[in-house]
Amino acid sequence: MSDQSEAGASYVGRSIRSINGDAFVSGRAAYAADFNFPDQLHAYFVRSQYAAAAIRSVDLSGALKVSGVVLAMEGKEAAEHLDPIPHYLNPAVFGGNYADVRCLALDHVWYYGQPVAVVVARDKRTARYAASKIRVEYEPSEPVLDAEAALEPDAPRVVPDWPANQVMQIPFIGGDVAQAFADADRIIKSRLSIHRQSTQPIETRSYNAVWEPQEQGITLYASAQNPHPMRYVLSKALRMPENRLRVIAPAVGGAFGLKMHGHPEEPLVCLLAKLTRGAVKWIENREECLLVGGREQVHDIELAVRNDGRVLGLRDRFVANTGAPSACPGWGMAFLTGLTMPGPYDIPNIDILMPAATTNTAPWKASRGYGKEATAIVLELMMDQVAAELDIDPAEIRFRNFIRKDDFPKKSPTGLMLDSGDYEGAVRKTLDLIDYPKLREEQAMLRKQGRYLGIGIAYELTPEGGAIPGTMVAGYDTSTVKVDPGGSVLVFTGVTSPGTGNPTGIAQIVADELGVEFERIRVKQGDTAGPYGFGNYSGRSTIVGGGSAALAAAEVRDRMIKVAAALMEVSEDTVLLRAARFSSSAKPGIELGFEEVAYAAYTRAYDVAACIELPLEATRTFKPGLISHTPDENGKINPYPSYSNAAYAAVLEVDIETGKVSFRKFAIAHDCGRVINPILVEGQACGATAFGIGGMLGEEIVYDERGRQTTSSFIDYMMPRARDVPSIALAHHDSPNPVTYMGLKGAGEAGVGGSSAAVVNAVNDALAPFNVRIHDLPVSAPKVWNALREAREAQRKAREDAA
Repeated sequence: MSDQSEAGASYVGRSIRSINGDAFVSGRAAYAADFNFPDQLHAYFVRSQYAAAAIRSVDLSGALKVSGVVLAMEGKEAAEHLDPIPHYLNPAVFGGNYADVRCLALDHVWYYGQPVAVVVARDKRTARYAASKIRVEYEPSEPVLDAEAALEPDAPRVVPDWPANQVMQIPFIGGDVAQAFADADRIIKSRLSIHRQSTQPIETRSYNAVWEPQEQGITLYASAQNPHPMRYVLSKALRMPENRLRVIAPAVGGAFGLKMHGHPEEPLVCLLAKLTRGAVKWIENREECLLVGGREQVHDIELAVRNDGRVLGLRDRFVANTGAPSACPGWGMAFLTGLTMPGPYDIPNIDILMPAATTNTAPWKASRGYGKEATAIVLELMMDQVAAELDIDPAEIRFRNFIRKDDFPKKSPTGLMLDSGDYEGAVRKTLDLIDYPKLREEQAMLRKQGRYLGIGIAYELTPEGGAIPGTMVAGYDTSTVKVDPGGSVLVFTGVTSPGTGNPTGIAQIVADELGVEFERIRVKQGDTAGPYGFGNYSGRSTIVGGGSAALAAAEVRDRMIKVAAALMEVSEDTVLLRAARFSSSAKPGIELGFEEVAYAAYTRAYDVAACIELPLEATRTFKPGLISHTPDENGKINPYPSYSNAAYAAVLEVDIETGKVSFRKFAIAHDCGRVINPILVEGQACGATAFGIGGMLGEEIVYDERGRQTTSSFIDYMMPRARDVPSIALAHHDSPNPVTYMGLKGAGEAGVGGSSAAVVNAVNDALAPFNVRIHDLPVSAPKVWNALREAREAQRKAREDAA
């Protein structure tokens, strides 16, 4: 922030209510599904009822006979108009196996729910009814559902021409692992299984494509996170130039990675609008939304440990079930699980191998945490296991292994350059929030009464703001700041908001940078007619959206200072802009309003404003440091500029008769660098905690033996309700990032893994008297009850054998 505006800074750091928040809570906000156009048409998809099958024929005639049907299409016809969907992350770039992904299946279906045909009709009900009249003849084959079984040499191939059911296999190696294990006092091993989960935003995906006859192009209204990259993908699939396509993302009711581009419905809805010369809308229903999933991994992990608790080395062989091939970036989550190891811990010696398997389950979609949450779950469960085996307090075992705050910047064994942090301080602050020593005393007392309290501690390190070379995952972004003749301010930025409130944070930054009232600022996002940007993902929006907006605002401010100096006939370096007033130390008592100077800039271009470039508008790009795509001496790159981190503590009670969990307390100490708006950060942290609680206690995607997904609604996919989420005590523990604007680290992806691990560790802590430790997630009530039953049965059998 410049000297001119610093004296007037007053908005950054304050909990300011969200811009247009009243529109959202009152129902006035317009989402993609709310847009309707003359002669609006509706699409409905026919989806495969098999996980693996050859398509013998698709008969559309029944649908075409239904009154009100405008068009029906199957895969072969779609392929005449559409090229394969470009991959968000092409596995071939990383040395993996590649498959063309079509909008509608051609000869084979790879998973239950894959789109096979589509109907367009004059209303949604007719489209759905007509779709039921389409007859598809399949020849089912044996599905491959389990990732480890899929990697067996004789397993049936999901993609017939692939040499194996493997997207790719990546090693992550650092240090001397063999020596670390030779020097260890003991080796602690575990097999950890993370189940398939889903992200379920309030608003499902929605697309409304409109044919623009004058432009001979298409405008797509989409619930989307990345409008500009989506436009590129659409242009390639549709064989149309980008300048004939416009993508508008209006209000978005949650995304969590689901609304990153690459879905087959996106180009197809646009094609249908082109063919019908009209507007075609498709709104995903909840059953379709539940087809998405991720996080399914099995880890065989071992730690080389000294008797004092110091971890010397880590070996991990984990298999990720990434589902069927997809153009979405889901499979990349497995890559990030390995890359983020060993998290916040100073473990210099690692040997990790990650085969990502393809199976006849629905393809992974990006999920909040993007694989980094799995890293936290695995590491934190293992740290608790080390603590239990060595009889050391779980907090102390972490203190002995954390990277110390004086060691930053710190390069991880995988090549990540960690910017800053105080991990031990964050844990201590979290323990203070729950009164940790007193809780341990209460736990011992309750156990004597037959009640089982559990205290779970966890830490999570979350790389934010990623940039992957050769992909549309970019580390930079762009904003335009405009001041109009009346003195109002418009910020047009390339980042988007899925409901996180980042427009408010960006407006706070710009208000302080310009030295004006917050109420003057309006932020516009989500339109490819604006500056090119990469949208929302990886906790990047305020880092690069706020950074680029600040740079642009500073440029506009400097121009206005020149005009103000000319108007007051003083030197520029004597001018101060504060509270929307220009003053000069050279002429005390003289002030000019922000509007006066703005108006003069536009209307006096040949005298007082002759010294500046007009209009009062600037476009700037912010490109964070630390990111390096040039391999180091070990061939490793650093694709992230910042690393938010947090400590979590869950306190709960387990009913050993039912397995039910009841929360007592939950606490977080969060480090996202400089806090722009505390209430926005707290909302992100609490939302992530709800994700973690739901994911560990009830949410699980389940398939039957034929590969048919059995979780199809919220009746069987058990998301937490408001009363299931405890009140959360949250503290900020900030260590600013030295390479981002104002020290920002991001807060959007953090929290899922740390909260998940805290819940599991708390459940296992409660069950410790029964010698039960659950590493096959989730820790749902049936899983806990079964684990206790098996433990009791084992104890009974042991007594009988002893007798």
